[in-house]
Amino acid sequence: MKVVPISPRGYCHGVVAAIAAVHRCLADPNVPRPIHILGMIVHNRFVVERFAEQGILTVDDPGCTRLELLDRIETGTVIVTAHGVGEDVYAKIRAKGLHLVDATCGDVRRTHAEIAARRAAGYAVLYVGRAGHPETDGILSMSGVTLVENVLQAASVPLPEGLIFVTNQTTFSIRDIVPIVETISRRRPDAVVGEEICDATRRRQEAVAAFAADADLLLVVGDPHSNNTQNLVRVGREGARVPTERIESAADIDPVWLKGVKTVAVTSGASTPTDVTAAVIAFLRAYEECGVRT
Repeated sequence: MKVVPISPRGYCHGVVAAIAAVHRCLADPNVPRPIHILGMIVHNRFVVERFAEQGILTVDDPGCTRLELLDRIETGTVIVTAHGVGEDVYAKIRAKGLHLVDATCGDVRRTHAEIAARRAAGYAVLYVGRAGHPETDGILSMSGVTLVENVLQAASVPLPEGLIFVTNQTTFSIRDIVPIVETISRRRPDAVVGEEICDATRRRQEAVAAFAADADLLLVVGDPHSNNTQNLVRVGREGARVPTERIESAADIDPVWLKGVKTVAVTSGASTPTDVTAAVIAFLRAYEECGVRT
């Protein structure tokens, strides 16, 4: 069985920077304790568990906004995750007298800045993203921003007569963005479009579309909470048209998937630790050597 690791895969620059920010806090005795992360620092449980072992407190609840989660923190340090937050969250952190460490991804910062500038210039903003995702929640805290999740919404959302700016969640699927934006543009050819797909997301999706098509099976290593991981699964299934499974680790591999497989491709989400993906690749390479035939 041939194993094809697809590159690029794994940590993007935003994830590397966020994790480095947490490590700096741990190493600096002057950073007020306890150290809290407001939500998952990145969407991967292995990363969260490793930081928990070092005393980092992740404050997370799928049913709560970042603003609501702050009610559970009274002292110490708050680390804002790579996904970013709205100005209301920053204001509440300051009001509570908490020490702030901002690990927001640079790509997300630029999206916030672009939207703020467009709003100041009188534009209404349509934001293409996924409801409930922390990056989306941070954007929607800004006034004058309307969420569009799919083509049906793009075809029916009320459009103002004035200036319109269309942008998107940085980790959204390229395949999904294009028809949504085209639908809006047909309705309003004068709409200004500012595509904000981050380069790491784009390159990972393009690599899967290009290199997974010749495989019999694609394994995407990543957390179920990771939007970019889920999009890689979709690109594998719908773009490369190859059987695709998402796994968190080598322990999730079902031997049934490998029956008759001659080539298996492996990629991973932008928040998946390198060693986790490496263990998957090592397992697959050792599979036949152990006497198990596919």
